[in-house]
Amino acid sequence: MRLPLLVALASVLTLSACSGLGPVTPDDGPLAPVDTTGPSYPAYETFDPSGYDAAPDVPDEVVHDVPAGIMAGRVVVPGGAGAPAPAPQEPQQQQVDGYRVQIFSSASRDAAESVRTEAVAWWGRAQSTPGAPREMEVLVAYLQPYYRVRMGAFATRAEAEQALALVRQQYPEAFLVPDLVTVMR
Repeated sequence: MRLPLLVALASVLTLSACSGLGPVTPDDGPLAPVDTTGPSYPAYETFDPSGYDAAPDVPDEVVHDVPAGIMAGRVVVPGGAGAPAPAPQEPQQQQVDGYRVQIFSSASRDAAESVRTEAVAWWGRAQSTPGAPREMEVLVAYLQPYYRVRMGAFATRAEAEQALALVRQQYPEAFLVPDLVTVMR
């Protein structure tokens, strides 16, 4: 009993939703014609532009901050044809992910400092060896729980391996370690 009533109610709602009232017209006939002789702006517009000048004031000279070469159409693209060669830059210190040669590790700071002193003395004699790096700092780095004696600061692995070959003549157990190093570039 309830189902037929629900179906009937749904049908009535569906049909009423599809039908509409349609356009509303006055009882005396079709819509009145539109007056095209008046202004072309909508009737709700109340602004009257006739009291204003049609042309805005234009300054005699325009001042801007664009470089004259660009205004004249002359643009030099860096590295492009006709561009001057870039000025050589002086090397600057940069911190990079690089390498050091580790020669010793100990829990004793005194032992590490002793090996560092010995390595500085050895480097003073070995730096004149052909193929040796110009500079090779010797430092003690503490990475818990050990003190590590490391030599050099190399930006590339090839440089570090060349130095490692020289250092292994004195310290056969030496090996490369990655480290944050300061180099001249």
